[in-house]
Amino acid sequence: MPKRLTQNFTQDEFLCPCCGDCGIEIDFVMELQAIRTRVGFPLAVNSGWRCEEHNEKISPKSKGDHVRGYAVDVQCSSRYKRAEILQHALNSGFFKDIAIGKSFIHLGRGKSKQGIGVYA
Repeated sequence: MPKRLTQNFTQDEFLCPCCGDCGIEIDFVMELQAIRTRVGFPLAVNSGWRCEEHNEKISPKSKGDHVRGYAVDVQCSSRYKRAEILQHALNSGFFKDIAIGKSFIHLGRGKSKQGIGVYA
């Protein structure tokens, strides 16, 4: 049975697809849970914690927050839902690295970089 981290998230959702390890930080998951509770709809994690090797394949120029356990990419193809997630992430004051794509939103703690961006 998957280890439950919060009301709506289990550890399995944050595992590295490369090695199956998980270094996600619990304070990060608690802040993500707060957003999940506020929006009232599920947040499906596309990418959670990444080991160094997997991160090198995905994002070779970045040693970002995914490796540190402080970032997720949340699947979201609805622009209205992305806007709602964005609003709550900004209001939280916790998420400092936010990027928006067509089908997801990146939420990071911002220890490696800060700002709001758009994935083309």
